[in-house]
Amino acid sequence: ALERTFLSYLRTSLALSMIGIIIAQLLQVSSLIPSLAHILIRHSRLQHAPQPNAHFGFFVLGKPLSCICQGAAIYTLAIGSFRTWRCQNAMVRGKAISGGFEIVLLAGGLFVLLTLLLALLITIDVKKENLG
Repeated sequence: ALERTFLSYLRTSLALSMIGIIIAQLLQVSSLIPSLAHILIRHSRLQHAPQPNAHFGFFVLGKPLSCICQGAAIYTLAIGSFRTWRCQNAMVRGKAISGGFEIVLLAGGLFVLLTLLLALLITIDVKKENLG
């Protein structure tokens, strides 16, 4: 059962890492593929304007949001590793551990992270709609 629990932490970590990569690719696509960027900007509301805001916008926040997601993925895997090690040591001593601060910290951290991402994306979209 410990292996399955660790694999679930690993799966969650990989999902957060993929979210970070997707954010980086979607919000920074015009600098990565200049020839394709013109087509994507014309047909997508997600991409930044030809002259993006230098302080607050999709293009500016792409890399920091991606780094935050990568950090959350590393944090999730570290918590999963620690919890697996802790439960394994308890089982050797004949005890069982259920619950714990790790689960509450991880759930709270992921909730805050996803709420922050949602709030930033909605704020940028509203700001773009009001300006344009």
